[in-house]
Amino acid sequence: MLLATDRNADFWASVILNLAPPPNLSLYEWAEEKFYLSAESSAEPGKWHAFPYQKGIMDAYSNPEVEKITLMKSSRIGYTKILNIIVGYHVDKDPCNVLIVQPTVEDAEGHSKDELAPMIRDIPCLTGKIADSKTRDSNNTILKKSFPGGRLYLVGANSARGFRRISARVVLFDEVDGYPPSAGQEGDQIWLGTKRTECYWNRKIITGSTPTTKELSRVERSFNESDQRFYYVPCPTCKTFQTLEFGNLRWPEGEPQHARFKCIHEAEGVHFIEHSKKRDMVEGGDWRASADFYGHAGFFIWAAYSYAPNAAWGILAKDFLEAKKNRETLRTYKNTVLAQTWEEEGEQVEWSRLKARSEQYETLSVPVPETILTAGVDVQDDRLAIVVRAWGKGEESWLIFWGEVWGDPGRKEVWAHLDGILERGYQDKNGDQHHIVSAAVDSGGHHTQAVYNYARNRIPKVIAIKGNPNPGRAVIGKPTKQDVSFMGQAIKNGVQLWPVGSDTAKGVIFGRLRLTEPGPGYYHFPIGLEDDYFLQLTAEKLTIRYVKGFPKSEWVKVRKRNEAIDCETYCYAAALRAGLAVIDFDKTSGASNGAKKEQKQKKATKPKKGGRW
Repeated sequence: MLLATDRNADFWASVILNLAPPPNLSLYEWAEEKFYLSAESSAEPGKWHAFPYQKGIMDAYSNPEVEKITLMKSSRIGYTKILNIIVGYHVDKDPCNVLIVQPTVEDAEGHSKDELAPMIRDIPCLTGKIADSKTRDSNNTILKKSFPGGRLYLVGANSARGFRRISARVVLFDEVDGYPPSAGQEGDQIWLGTKRTECYWNRKIITGSTPTTKELSRVERSFNESDQRFYYVPCPTCKTFQTLEFGNLRWPEGEPQHARFKCIHEAEGVHFIEHSKKRDMVEGGDWRASADFYGHAGFFIWAAYSYAPNAAWGILAKDFLEAKKNRETLRTYKNTVLAQTWEEEGEQVEWSRLKARSEQYETLSVPVPETILTAGVDVQDDRLAIVVRAWGKGEESWLIFWGEVWGDPGRKEVWAHLDGILERGYQDKNGDQHHIVSAAVDSGGHHTQAVYNYARNRIPKVIAIKGNPNPGRAVIGKPTKQDVSFMGQAIKNGVQLWPVGSDTAKGVIFGRLRLTEPGPGYYHFPIGLEDDYFLQLTAEKLTIRYVKGFPKSEWVKVRKRNEAIDCETYCYAAALRAGLAVIDFDKTSGASNGAKKEQKQKKATKPKKGGRW
């Protein structure tokens, strides 16, 4: 009798599986028969049933003539579930190596834990084919899972090493517009992932995302290279097939809840389609291509087609009326609801317009009691530049101090002057004293150790930060430990260094500077500020440049000095770090951090209003 090792047994099992004929179930058929939704990742757990527009996407996957699929989508469409179905299908019916690429390693781990683990647990035909990642098996971890005949890999698009030594027949790119510009020094992630499939004649490459910025959007670029399919639905009145266009969504003045679509066919007079007819229309619809097909099927779908409760046409109209009040929320609405790219305004914000809207309130005073105070500090070779802002509801904010401390940051007296600004109280109209709750000091210049020493002695109020200009970074990230030395000697425990997504923050700030009415996000300025502050605040503009053929957004200086916008960037990061988004200002009692009027407080060194030391 010939005995085989476990390794040989696995090898021959893999050979037999790969020599087997293709499965007789399509992706859609397999999902309808075997896929279940887990309670951890679905509002309605239980047996899966595809929406009509999802069936067309899944059928394209099973079409041997289709090599690539792109889905340019809004949220509420179910793309993640389709990716999970593809994984389950290959584990059960068509074993091969599958690669999933998420925006970050953390996203990849989250997808594995929150989506795939419950799916494997809850679908009987998958149970037992993939071991639990908690078992002591190097072939089954959170980011790598083996099953008979194949492996599943999960990588983050921010990982320089994630794509190495991987070969896969199927590559699934998720939320590609959230990818950083490059995987470290390795290059474009879609190109890297696609290279992992070049040995397979029957490969499948799936790209999906909600879009972001025009010219930078990977999913829009990929969709434009496809056959560009749109979902056509029949009008219940005249039977004319048409796409649902946001411009045709109409409602009576002040009554968005009664929103309905205007039919494009007016031969028999203007008529409208009620929301109650949506399900029948969608079930009677089909995908129609608008460009030639060369192996690449592209699908565009937005929230109006979704059956989700929050995608009712009346709710979409109501959300739009709220979103359009603010440039940032309008951008989010356009991306995540309409599935459209946002076109950045490349021109500069006019500094004189900002100064002209200055308001009658005193610097060094807090005009609105229900606020918290934060500061941003930029460190130059011969000075410190400082901004202090009061933040209220909806991240509306008031500048209460702008100034510069002149002197060598290597000298203690310069930092003592900064203490005077950060430790003093700022009085509101009720006489209550407000104190700065968080201050971010830039460590990226020539005085890194001085900043570290200053910050570590003032934890948690003061943090050392370093700007990261790469697009897509969080405004305030997770800190890392850095070494601190004094007179050549290392100091135990060092200091935390907080990364700041400077490009992201500047995008938010410049969007808010364009707002014309006070309210959420609006930036207020007091009368009396020097022109120099406004010139520095508007000293940069967003441009698009191409690096190795790929577009990249970049903030460039149009004036020599830009300390004010840097300070505002750090000040905003400090506000988010302080938990600005979750503060209930209705429950504050005037002074920030619960601080009350302090008549006996020791007097701090007072700076000139808006000026220099």
